[in-house]
Amino acid sequence: MMRANRYSEFKTGWPALLSATIGSAVGVTALLFYSLGSFTGALQKEFGWNRAEVSSSFLYTTIALVIFAAPLGWLLDRFGPRRVAIISVPGLTLSLFLLSQFQGELMHFYLLFALAGLLGSGTTSIVYTKAVNSAFFTSRGLALGITLAGLGVAALALPPLVTGFVQSWGWRTGFTALAVLSLLVIPFVLFGLKDGGPRADSAPELAGANRADALKSRAFWTILAGFLLVGGSVPAIIPHMVPMLTDAGLAPASAAGIASLIGLGVIVGRLSIGFLVDRFFAPFVAAPLFLTTALGCLLLMWGGPGLAPAAAIMIGVSFGAEADLIAFLCGNYFGLKRYGFIYGLIYAAFSIAVAIGPIWAGSFFDRTGSYDGALITVAVMLTIGSGVLLTLPKDQPFASKARTEQPVAEPDELAV
Repeated sequence: MMRANRYSEFKTGWPALLSATIGSAVGVTALLFYSLGSFTGALQKEFGWNRAEVSSSFLYTTIALVIFAAPLGWLLDRFGPRRVAIISVPGLTLSLFLLSQFQGELMHFYLLFALAGLLGSGTTSIVYTKAVNSAFFTSRGLALGITLAGLGVAALALPPLVTGFVQSWGWRTGFTALAVLSLLVIPFVLFGLKDGGPRADSAPELAGANRADALKSRAFWTILAGFLLVGGSVPAIIPHMVPMLTDAGLAPASAAGIASLIGLGVIVGRLSIGFLVDRFFAPFVAAPLFLTTALGCLLLMWGGPGLAPAAAIMIGVSFGAEADLIAFLCGNYFGLKRYGFIYGLIYAAFSIAVAIGPIWAGSFFDRTGSYDGALITVAVMLTIGSGVLLTLPKDQPFASKARTEQPVAEPDELAV
C-alpha cells in the first residue's frame, strides 16, 4: 500500500514534472554554463581573451541571479511558477540573441551575460523545484531527481551540439541556437504548470519554518556551508573540459564528445539520488557520490585522455545533484511556507560558488599551464563538503509539522 501511495503522485503530478524537467534543460543556467567551454576557443581566437576571462562571463550571470534571488523568491511565493516562468523565458531568449550580435569590449560581453541572468532568472531551478515540491510529498526526492536530470540532458547534448555549430558557422550561430532552444519550454509552461495546488497567494498559511526560524537553525547554515564547498568545486572543471582535452591532443569534436559524457553521469546520478533520498538519510546518499566525483577528478589528472571518458562519467555522477539536494533538503527541513525565500537564499550563495569555480580553475591554468592543481583542489573541497553535510541533524521539526498540517489536496490541485 505504501508503494502504491508513493507512486500514485505521478498520476496527478506528471504535467508539472514534465514541464519542470524540460524547463531545467533549457533554462539560463543549463544553456550558458554547459555550453561555455564550446565557445572558449572561438572567443579566444577572435578577441584575444584568455581562459580566465572567458570563464568569468558566467560570474556576471550569477551575480544577476543572486541580486534577483530574494525578489524572485517573493514573486514565486506570491504568484506561483507559471506566471514567473512565462515572463522570464522570452527575456532569456532576447538576451541570448543579443549575445549572438555582440560587438565590443570584454566588459560589454560580461554585461550581456548579466542581462541573461536578470531576464532569465525565472527559468532557474528555484522556480521549477517549487512546482515539483508542491506536487510531490512521499516521492519528492525521485521527482526532483527526474526534474533536474533535465540538466543532465543539457550537459550531454550541448557540448557536441554547440561545438558543431561553432565549428561550422561560428560562435554567433552558436548563441542563436541557444536562443531557439530556450523557447522549447513555452508550451509546457503554459499547459503543464499551474499556479494552483498549494496556492501561491495562500503561502503564509502553508506549514513550515518562517524566515527567522530558518535563519537561526543549525540545519540552514550546515546546508549552506556544505554546498558552498561543493558548488565551488565540481563546476570549476566543467567549462574547462573541452579545452583541457584539446590541450591533451584530442580534436575539438572528440573532446566535446567526451565532455558530454558528464551529462550521462548527471542523469544516472540524479535519478539514483532521487530514488535513494526518499528512503535513506540524504547526506548518507550524497557523500559517496561526491567522493566518487573527487576520485574522477584524480583519475582525469592521472589517466589522461585514455581514461577521460570514465573520469567524465564519475565527475557527472554528483555534478548538478547539488541543486536537487538543496531543494530536497529545504523542502524536508523547512517545509513550503517560505520555500521560495529559503531555497533562493541558499541557491544564490551556491550559485556564487559555482560561478567563481571556473575562474579560479582558469587562473590555475593561466599561471601554471596545467589543470593539475585545480583538479586536486576540487577533490579536497568535495571531501570536506561531504563531511560537513554528514553533520546535518536527522531531526526535522519544521518538516514534521508541515507533513502533519499539510491539507489534503484534490487531484487537480496537485498538478501545479
